[in-house]
Amino acid sequence: MPIAIIFWRWYYGEATKNVLLAWRNYVVYALNYFSIPLLLRTLFAPWRRDITRKPRGLDIKKLFEYFAFNAISRGLGFLVRFVTVCVGIISFFFAAIAGAIFFVFWVFLPLILAGLLIFAIVLLI
Repeated sequence: MPIAIIFWRWYYGEATKNVLLAWRNYVVYALNYFSIPLLLRTLFAPWRRDITRKPRGLDIKKLFEYFAFNAISRGLGFLVRFVTVCVGIISFFFAAIAGAIFFVFWVFLPLILAGLLIFAIVLLI
């Protein structure tokens, strides 16, 4: 079998499948690196599970400290998780869009190279 046919079968067969697999891996990596599903489930959880125990008795000052500290801990946890989720979603979309652009470039690269070769020959003549 001629080498050109082997190349085209590899380029549009196995290599294209590998490009799609790599693209999928980058998208899944972006989701897993930032743990977006887990962060969305625990969005309002306290930061680093740092909470105080409810005080015994009816000491208003201790009760206020308890509620204030837990509210601040949950607010800080929400803020950090929300920013992380936003950065993760941006990186997810960047990986998806960059992969789509690269895939289109990969598919049309032989045509682009052939066109550039023909253009170079025309310029030389």
